[in-house]
Amino acid sequence: MSSLRRLFQFEISENRIFGLDVLRFVAIFMVLLGHSLILVPKEFKKAVNPFLYDGVAIFFVLSGFLIGGILVKIVNKQEASWAGLLDFWKRRWMRTLPVYLVVLLFLMAYTLIFFPVNFPKEWYRFFIFTQNIFGHYRPGFFAEAWSLSIEEWFYLSVPLILFVALMVFKASTKWTILMVSLGLLAAITYYRYYLYHSYGISENPNPYQIKLFKKFLTYGIDYQVIPRLDSIMFGVLAAFIAHYYPKVWNAKWNILLVFVGLYLLYYSKFHMGKSYGPFANIWCPTLKSLAVFFMLPFMSNLRKGLGKWTVWISFFSLISYSMYLVNLNVVTIAIIKHTIHGNYSVGKFVPGNYWQLDYLLFWVFTISISYVLYQWIEIPFMKMRDKKRT
Repeated sequence: MSSLRRLFQFEISENRIFGLDVLRFVAIFMVLLGHSLILVPKEFKKAVNPFLYDGVAIFFVLSGFLIGGILVKIVNKQEASWAGLLDFWKRRWMRTLPVYLVVLLFLMAYTLIFFPVNFPKEWYRFFIFTQNIFGHYRPGFFAEAWSLSIEEWFYLSVPLILFVALMVFKASTKWTILMVSLGLLAAITYYRYYLYHSYGISENPNPYQIKLFKKFLTYGIDYQVIPRLDSIMFGVLAAFIAHYYPKVWNAKWNILLVFVGLYLLYYSKFHMGKSYGPFANIWCPTLKSLAVFFMLPFMSNLRKGLGKWTVWISFFSLISYSMYLVNLNVVTIAIIKHTIHGNYSVGKFVPGNYWQLDYLLFWVFTISISYVLYQWIEIPFMKMRDKKRT
């Protein structure tokens, strides 16, 4: 452990919760493993696909749990106010926006110079996170930013709703948090129901209708902002239980819920993901979020690591945000496809005879660039944020 820290000059806080680092590690590994399949032959994709689960769904619930914990502490320590809300937003944006803007500006400059045909016409939407809001489908440019739009709109809207509810109704903090959480979960689930049935597919659709329907469900529900906000809300509900019902949250039998969560992930993967009926498209996001929700009590209390493996899991957990931002458009497309192979075509990347080298470079570049961004961008802004508060 000490040799690894000296090599990277990397400090890992002793206050980190190992179980949550494990969830982040699994989430980012699922995302990267899925994206890296672009670089391998088809037969390898078929072998790996059964082991791929929705890493972004894990990130959503985990993010909601951490942000929900912060919000619960804020509203319990002090009376809800506009100043408190603004402070929350400033601290959140200093954590998420700097490295995002660095990657976004790089991709825009790179695309304008080398690949102008792919530059988004509505480029400004990426600065205000509206590229996949309401009727806008997820663009190919900086495709992974779709989930950041969901998170940023959550950070903006949900705390605002909570603070306004507390200031207007003057009700119990505890029950206001619960009612806002449950109300938003119900409203967003209904919105998915409305979107699904608004498409109006016939009882006996032809193949072309099915193709359009699948595209609508993928980009109109899965990748849109509002239909996925409930995934983060499940994390807030978990933070509510952890704060107000610690005996339930810390119960020893919670390890059984981990197996329930794993089963739900398995069920959503093999029994819901391939169909396009209402059960799959309305309830599958709920099921995946519930899976992580059930895992959180045990994982958030798992503080001890796994010996030498602890530092590696914590290391990848810390740089996971930057890894998420750079792995696809920066590493896979800009570096490997365009720069190394000189392939500027719009179509899919076709693995060559030396795909093993491409695959190795994918991991090397992703980890290295992410580490640099974490050290040079993320850490300085987090220190600046914390210094302002003290």
